[in-house]
Amino acid sequence: ANSTSNLNTKTTTKTDMAMADTTESELAILVCSANVGNAEPTPQSFGEWVPDDGEIEGPLAQTKYPVEADGAAEVSASFSGTRKKFDIIVIGMQEAAFVEKSMNKHRSAGDLDDSNRSGNNGNGNKLFRKVVHANMIARGCSAEIGGGGVVVDAVSDGLIEAKKEGSKGKHKIFRKVAKTNLLLRGLTTSQSTYKSPKLRHSQRDHLKDRIKENSAVRPGSYDTRKFQELIENRCPSYSMVAAKLRGEMRLIVLALKDLTEEISDVYIAGENTGIGSVLANKGGIITTFNLRGTRLSFMTCHLEAHEGATHYMNRNKNLAEIFAGARTDPHFNLHDATIISHHMFVCGDLNYRIKFGDTEPTTKRKSGKRTVNVKKQLTKKNLNSPMASGPESPPPPVPDQPAAEERAIHFAQAKALVDAEDWKTLNDGDELAMALKKKECLVGFTTLPCNFPPTFKVARGEGYQYTEKRTPSYTDRILWKSAHGMADNVVPFLYEPCPDFITSDHKPIRGGYVVKMNRGLPVQPSTPMPTANSITHNDRQVQLLVSGIKCTNLPVMDAEILGGLSDPYILFVSSPKPILWKKAWPSTKVIKRNLNPVWEEDIHLSLDRDGCRDNEGNISLNGSMLYMTVMDEDFSSGDDVIGTVELSLNDLCSELDTTRGQNEHSSSVTRSFSTQRTVISRPILRNGQEFGMLECTISSAYLTAKETNTFLKSAKKVRSKTKKRSVTNRIFGLLRNP
Repeated sequence: ANSTSNLNTKTTTKTDMAMADTTESELAILVCSANVGNAEPTPQSFGEWVPDDGEIEGPLAQTKYPVEADGAAEVSASFSGTRKKFDIIVIGMQEAAFVEKSMNKHRSAGDLDDSNRSGNNGNGNKLFRKVVHANMIARGCSAEIGGGGVVVDAVSDGLIEAKKEGSKGKHKIFRKVAKTNLLLRGLTTSQSTYKSPKLRHSQRDHLKDRIKENSAVRPGSYDTRKFQELIENRCPSYSMVAAKLRGEMRLIVLALKDLTEEISDVYIAGENTGIGSVLANKGGIITTFNLRGTRLSFMTCHLEAHEGATHYMNRNKNLAEIFAGARTDPHFNLHDATIISHHMFVCGDLNYRIKFGDTEPTTKRKSGKRTVNVKKQLTKKNLNSPMASGPESPPPPVPDQPAAEERAIHFAQAKALVDAEDWKTLNDGDELAMALKKKECLVGFTTLPCNFPPTFKVARGEGYQYTEKRTPSYTDRILWKSAHGMADNVVPFLYEPCPDFITSDHKPIRGGYVVKMNRGLPVQPSTPMPTANSITHNDRQVQLLVSGIKCTNLPVMDAEILGGLSDPYILFVSSPKPILWKKAWPSTKVIKRNLNPVWEEDIHLSLDRDGCRDNEGNISLNGSMLYMTVMDEDFSSGDDVIGTVELSLNDLCSELDTTRGQNEHSSSVTRSFSTQRTVISRPILRNGQEFGMLECTISSAYLTAKETNTFLKSAKKVRSKTKKRSVTNRIFGLLRNP
């Protein structure tokens, strides 16, 4: 008997999930993101952003912008009248570095230099010293830059000299040096590079390997102590799971104290995308951990600023660079966090702006009686210069940033839409929404529409006082991505800005999500799996047959001198690893010089029973993944990862009758076996970007050895070999990856 399942078919709706009784299988997660503006937040501002001891009901009762997603209303209703807390709170911050206001300048410079020396054995950093030296020379300060103590003396002397001369630039000197010291924190991180001897690493990767790592947030710096104080006072019921400071960026993960014992395999890594991809004013931090059979990842990031096409493209590039550089779990050296996570959340100051087209946006105010034509509202006062908007004044070429007149027009358009509360039109012009639709970044990620005022750029104070220097935009965002077969396991129920956060030119944002854990999911197939004891008398195993494999539109991976094409093959990687690992991963053969390869062979995969066992010893595929990773073979160097298609083994085997074999003996009972066929057509992903398509058909069955032979008879050129490295590949791979 054969059955065919569609890849995207779901048996459980979000509404059903939301109406189900809350059990330990569901966790409430709060993601908070704020660009702090390099200013110390007041306790009142912090309290407007992070709920009092993580209570859920308060934010839900006070929100002005209820979420309209599927199942959100039911989830919100289930929390009403309860004192339930968020199980996990994620706090991502950008521009989160500041010094104590009451410090005298000598002490400030000294404390900052102590922060610089942390993790560097007091020797400082050559790049930092050059930057500080250049700063001081540009401002008439000369000094010999040597060890850390000399830096303190030089900076202090420069400040004193500026004070004696009554220079108006003395505060700028201090702020510049202070900021440089703070940015230096990003040069020492907790990231560890884990290599596969068969992968190619660029020279930039080797340079990064030499940067000294520092695994902890320094408790001695004033801003770190202040944030710890705010968190401890605000969230006394929580313990810190992960904390990382990288330049001006911070990522802190809190969990309820009775939940922390269940969290394991916590990894954290970061990547800088600032000047020269070295300074940490821009970049990201990712943490990954396992909880109740579910691999969760959280990322905070700060992307390139400013309006314009070039900056938009650089933001997309920044995201890919962060995913590529911030590899967390060392067990997955082939894959980035977007691939290995069952659920991943991305938050931060993404800096995507609102962009208007040539059409004049008109909208009705909330009353429905008044129509606003934003161009008619433009005056010389809006533009700060005579308006030139007629046909006799053709628009100038598109620059990296809009000209003052164009910027003023955009500001007036956006401000009129905000006043009219026309969130739909504002969202239609959102660059991030456009990028997601065009698959130019964060492919596979989802975000809710921003049905609230833009979070940037505002005057520091209560409410939304937009400054005319920038077009009001939704720069601060939260997105998430779920692995194949798990999209319905996340229900968003809260998404809002925090207008009473007064110390930044951004308004923070927060989002609440109910996430169903894999351990609590019904075991698939729907009938009980055989227990560990019964399986000793049962030689059945789950068998997969992958056929009709082809890829289209693969990228060029080889240099033009070598043909300018690719030499693709596919690795079949499993999580957990023992399911398929046999000293190497199963693979297809290599097809030379082809960007649209078709494999005239079928791949047989036999799932190891022991690798499928849960903590109770039963066989379960909940959370188990199959990664079809497309590789490019290089004869004289390490191979390159083109991208991966992630598949849920649970979904691929959901219709199998695995109770067979418990009460029967294969020698005396002869029955037909059932198979499940799943047609796959999915994008090949790497670092949140798409690199072609992969198509195939996967047949699965739960079979004895004899039935497996019958199962494979219909296959053509069955291949079950693993990918083996040639002698040349091994030698050159080791030379490139010592």
